[in-house]
This record gives sequence, C-alpha cells and structure tokens, in this order.
Amino acid sequence: MGGTKKRKEQPTSVASMFRTARDLARPSLSQEALNAHDLGSESDNEEDTDRRQEPLTKADLHNMLKEATAEIKAHTAAELERHISGIKEDLEALNTCATQAESDITLLQSTSSQHGQDIYYLSDKIQYLEDSLEDLNNRSRRNNIRIRGLPEAVDADAILPTLRDLFHTILPDSTEQERDIERAHRALRPLALNPTSPRDVIVRMQHFATKEKIMAATRTSPPKYGASTLAFFQDLAPSTLKKRRDLKPLTMALAKKGLKYRWGHPFKLQVHLGDQDHILHHPAEMEDFAAALGLQLFTGTQAADRYSTAHGGNHRAAQLPRNQAKKRPPPRAENTDPTAT
Repeated sequence: MGGTKKRKEQPTSVASMFRTARDLARPSLSQEALNAHDLGSESDNEEDTDRRQEPLTKADLHNMLKEATAEIKAHTAAELERHISGIKEDLEALNTCATQAESDITLLQSTSSQHGQDIYYLSDKIQYLEDSLEDLNNRSRRNNIRIRGLPEAVDADAILPTLRDLFHTILPDSTEQERDIERAHRALRPLALNPTSPRDVIVRMQHFATKEKIMAATRTSPPKYGASTLAFFQDLAPSTLKKRRDLKPLTMALAKKGLKYRWGHPFKLQVHLGDQDHILHHPAEMEDFAAALGLQLFTGTQAADRYSTAHGGNHRAAQLPRNQAKKRPPPRAENTDPTAT
C-alpha cells in the first residue's frame, strides 16, 4: 500500500513541473541580445587573456620599436617644420628691417656730412658778411670825429659855433670852406650822473682831408676847452670798439715792450717786428699772436689795475671781456722785405 502511494504521487509532481515551466515568462529580444553581447565580450576577453599570456618575441619587440620610432620621427618632423617656418618668416622680416635701417643710416650719414659742410660754409659766409658790414659801417664813419671831454654846459645850439672856433684854432691856415662841418651832435645815450663825464660829441666833417689834418694835429697837442682837455678819436662801429676792448691785454703788453702797433680796416691789428708785419684779424687769435711776438699777456686783474692807474681809477673802463670769441686759425705773418722772394 505504501509503494502504491508513492507511484501515484510521482506523476503529479512531473505534471506540476511542466505547468510551472509553461507559466514562466519568455525572455525578450533585447534581453537575448544583451546576453549574446555578454557572451561575445567574455569570449574576446578570453582571447585577449590568452594572447597576453603568450610571450613576446624579439621580432615583435623590434617591430613595435620601429613603429614607435617612425611615429615619433613623423611627429617631431612636423613640429620642427612648423616652428622653423615661423622662424624663417621672422628672420626674413628682420632682414628687411635691417636692410632698410642700413639704407636709412647711410642716407642720414650722407645728409649729416653734407649739412656739416653747409654749416661750415654758411658760418664762413656769415662771418664774411659780418666783417663786410662792420667795414662798411666804419667806412661810412670815415669823416667822423668823436670828441671826448666837451662839457655838457655847451648845449646843442652852441655845439656848431664852438667846434668851428675850435677847428680854426687847430688849423689856423685852413679856409672856412675846408673846415666846413656837415653835422654835429651829442652821443645818443642818457646823460651821465657824473658831471665830469660828459657825453661825447660826434662831428662829421665835409672833407676827409680836413678831418685827417685835425686828427694828426690833436695827437701831438690835445686842445683844451676852458679847463677841460679834449680827446679826439676816430668814430668807429660798436663791434669794432668791442674788439679793441677785447684786445686791451695785448695792447698793454705791446706798450710795455715798446712795440708800436696800428689798427687797420677791415678790422686788424698790425705790429712791425724785424722785417715782418704780424697781423691779427680777430681777438680769438690774441694768445697765439702774443706767443709769436714773445709777449706775456696781462691777466684780467693785472690789466684792470694797470689801466685803472693810467686812467685815474676808472675801473669801469678797465673791464675785460667775459666771453671769448670762437677760436680761429693762428695769425699770419706777412713778409714786407722787398728783397725777399
């Protein structure tokens, strides 16, 4: 009975199993594809694992090294080409700029040299024009006499009659026509505060010869007007007077040594020594001129003291120039010996 029961229960359990399997849901297509992909990945991993597990041969390493080297070379060459191309462009631009700069510098040097020559030429011309203008100014004053010491008490209306009487006294043998005065007036400057320093009187004579006779006569015997001693000078351009003041140390040294000198026109100072005439044309030549004559120039203080002593303490007239002129070539020596060749 017990065995019969067991055989009856077995079919029941098998039937229930089939029913359970029929009732289970079937997998979808996406799930199947996913399972298939997982299976393929697992197979690939297995193949990679198998391959990794295989040892690399020397040939494999050599091929891998060749591939890596070729790849590095290609990459390096491309990078170098790119950088070198940029450097070439920069060098070409710099070369163009340098060439242009050299061209500009050459042009500037040529222009500067030409400008230097032009400046030298123009400076020489300006100096020539200034000297010519000074000479013309002095020539226009050739008939003029500058009289110093005539008291201010002689007013403007009395100047002409006073001078006519004075010139008649100086040149008693001359005619009134020869002593004709074209014009006369006081120097155009403010009246001095010191009554003992009257303004100069400038006289223009009608005849140059008469003017020269008056100047020659007054050098040896200065005339007087009352208690005042009159000094007669050639009327000169202000620039010429300044040059003569600048040469005061030289003229003092010449006087101390007993050497005679004379002024010339255009401006120059001539000294005759031995058989040569030494000529100075500009105050800037003074030191070389003095050295050529063996003279020792007075310093500023010595010249002022010596001149002040000679002129009664008038330090104002003894002032020396502060600014020296531009250096010029040394003075020329002219040979006046007629036998010299």
